[in-house]
Amino acid sequence: MLLDRIVITCCSQLKTGRSVSAIYHLLKGKKSIQTVQDAHIYKLDNFYGIYKSLKKQNFDGKIDKLTSAGLIQHNGNSSVIPTTLGYEWLQKNANSIPLYYFNGMKYSSSATIFFERLVLLIQTITNSSNNNLNFIPVVDDKPVVTGWVKKQYYVIKQDQNYFLQSFYDELYDLLKCFQDQEASMFVDSLTGFKHYGMSSYQLANNYNLNLIDVPLALTGIIHHMLFTIEQDSRKYPLLSRIKNELPEYSNTTKSATKTRELLNCHYTAEEISIIRNLKLNTIYDHIVEIALYDERFPLDNYIDEQGQQEVLNVINRLKSYKLKDIKQEINKEISYFQIRLVLAVENIT
Repeated sequence: MLLDRIVITCCSQLKTGRSVSAIYHLLKGKKSIQTVQDAHIYKLDNFYGIYKSLKKQNFDGKIDKLTSAGLIQHNGNSSVIPTTLGYEWLQKNANSIPLYYFNGMKYSSSATIFFERLVLLIQTITNSSNNNLNFIPVVDDKPVVTGWVKKQYYVIKQDQNYFLQSFYDELYDLLKCFQDQEASMFVDSLTGFKHYGMSSYQLANNYNLNLIDVPLALTGIIHHMLFTIEQDSRKYPLLSRIKNELPEYSNTTKSATKTRELLNCHYTAEEISIIRNLKLNTIYDHIVEIALYDERFPLDNYIDEQGQQEVLNVINRLKSYKLKDIKQEINKEISYFQIRLVLAVENIT
């Protein structure tokens, strides 16, 4: 149900602009400039990277089922659009996990680490406070999680009962922001003393969910937790500690960051291509990636105002972001790279 809603919503945003595979890459959080730009241009950045474990076979099966149910339809090429029935279905089934919970572009890289640190910290302290240090940790192969929890444990082990009570109070208050089923589902996924959190199969059975929706539901809950903590960090000092000490995440890739450094030294794209021994198109990809996140990106350095306006006029007239369609309608001297830059700058969210 939840994945159905997200897929149909993505179809309604993309329309005929991109193929159905673009939705799969979006949900997986593919680190390609095309997928990142799709997320921004089509206002789908909240769904970016929210289902990294989704298998292509399961995604294709979901598309087939939605098509068979008459909720979406193929549009002749590789794109898929919702049917009238699909739009009606969306309105009737909007009462499960709210889609506004998701903020994939912001939290997709940190949500899993936050949750695993939270789960392991609770497991460690609840077992330690009961004099049991021989438990099997739920997370055991991630230094970014286990190393952090060990450091925290040495700080709080002298006053574990106080910590547990404070932690309980914060979680209890935070979970009041959610529907009862959402809060219960999250609690049932936690592990404590002589108690292991429910598996996806158990959660699906217990809460009458499709198995494929369980990871999505938990992701949405965690994203909204992170947002809520961020809004009032003084109210949640212990939870804020977990959130604030997450590894730093950069929107741009490391390679694009290196290109940015050279651009700041006033090298041209062509010169950077030679310096870095990379194809010029790769450097162009980096520049588009940089433009997506830099609100002060110097677009005028790459295309004059007249060219920018021409591209925007064509986009507004065609109601399409397809590069090929835009290129056919504008001055031949305007390159695909320049079109992509205009799209990147004009669609910063």
